[in-house]
Amino acid sequence: MATRTSSGWGFPTNDLILLARQKLSRDRIDQVALLAGLTKKEMAQILGVTERNLYNQHPGSLSVPLSERLLILEKLFEHGLAVFDGQQIPFQDWLRTPLAELATPEVGFPGPTAAYTPIPIDQMGTKQGPVSLSAAASTRRQRAAQAPKESGRSFPTPLSLLDTITGCKLVDNVFIRIEAGVFS
Repeated sequence: MATRTSSGWGFPTNDLILLARQKLSRDRIDQVALLAGLTKKEMAQILGVTERNLYNQHPGSLSVPLSERLLILEKLFEHGLAVFDGQQIPFQDWLRTPLAELATPEVGFPGPTAAYTPIPIDQMGTKQGPVSLSAAASTRRQRAAQAPKESGRSFPTPLSLLDTITGCKLVDNVFIRIEAGVFS
């Protein structure tokens, strides 16, 4: 079941401000990186700082804005792992898979050019049983690799959007859609 909260995120945010103001330790960066299988370089890019500054400059606490970004990433990764039933490898692969759902005007893709025509409800869904997330992700990657690239660009990966709060929200929206039964 989809878990959208009153904040609009798919995870509770009531403690983010208080925790961010307490300034997280730098050790927390590695803990969050492990959730998504990210390298130190990837974490530095996502957090918008150089790798040297992130890990070597000060051994103490992170700034409040950096602490907040790290907390959002941590909650987002925990939400993603919950959606993927705690399976880290499929979740980590999914983060690096181009998704058409993320090709939105917010990330520089043109908006829809044709009017939306809804599918009749009796034609929606599937008559099959539950789908294996690993098999479905593999099928999606194969289709994405064979699909023609729209306007000469490939679709963005969830990982490529995590350097902004809006990108994190777009990725969280995909998690909420998956929880609601909309395969993404």
